[in-house]
Amino acid sequence: MTFGAFMTVFRSSIGSMLSYLFQSEIIKRQISEYLGATINQITNASLKSFCIPLSPHSSEQIAIATALSDADALIEALEQSIAKKRQIKQGAMQELLTGKRRLPGFGGEWKEITLAHVGKCLRGVGYNPDSDLYSNATEDSIRLLRANNIKDDCILFSTIQHVDKRCVSEKQILRDGDLLICMANGSKALVGKSAVFYCKDEYKYTFGAFMACFRAYGNIESKKIFRYLFQTIEYKQHLDILLAGTSIKNLAPSSIECFAITIPANPKEQTAISNILSDMDDEIAALEAKLAKARQIKIGMMQELLTGRIRLV
Repeated sequence: MTFGAFMTVFRSSIGSMLSYLFQSEIIKRQISEYLGATINQITNASLKSFCIPLSPHSSEQIAIATALSDADALIEALEQSIAKKRQIKQGAMQELLTGKRRLPGFGGEWKEITLAHVGKCLRGVGYNPDSDLYSNATEDSIRLLRANNIKDDCILFSTIQHVDKRCVSEKQILRDGDLLICMANGSKALVGKSAVFYCKDEYKYTFGAFMACFRAYGNIESKKIFRYLFQTIEYKQHLDILLAGTSIKNLAPSSIECFAITIPANPKEQTAISNILSDMDDEIAALEAKLAKARQIKIGMMQELLTGRIRLV
């Protein structure tokens, strides 16, 4: 195996320690200072000029690398556990949402319908980005969710825009149980991604023009199953058919409403299935929280160990 013209190999007797230094702000900061505004490459000479703190004791260097390697091992184990849990959940969805496996205590037929029979797909708010958006909340604004707020079937509330409330109709104000859908994106792979909305504070939320929400009829309990139907292989296949052979990377509300689903006729069975899958989501979320904490701990370890603030000898 070799490497390309835009790469280099830095060989060193402290290779394992050096790999962590390159992950740290110690090296990243020097790279940023060297690149500046116009230079977009790093030379071997510049790499050799970078300064690093280094223990004079090889035994301490090894101890630091070992401690950080143990942190990496924990992170990798958590990542593998999350991947396995997601596979198990995907398998459960294929079994439970198709009727291949029935839950104890339930019988009867399933019904095949389109989403148009059980809800409505609503297009998002149109606005002028120069005059209708606010960087902070005001009395005249409503919190706005956009396509970048959907990731891994979840809604991220960390980056919120605010839109003039005069642009927003009453039906475009999100309700608990609404499914947010990305309807247009520069990447075809991201078109159709979705996440369920539940309000976590006292604010009102709406959604942007490149988005839609599928609002199922009925109460919150009866709506739960739809979030999982939007995560199935069948839904992804539906999107592939709609977007195949075209450069157009957007959907219409009718594209969502025509999606055919098969669900239990008994609402109690729908709720039971949703609860099982929701419990799996909770397990995955707990592991993801542990993973985020493990990554933060590793960053803290690098800051302390690679600078000599904490010594291991």
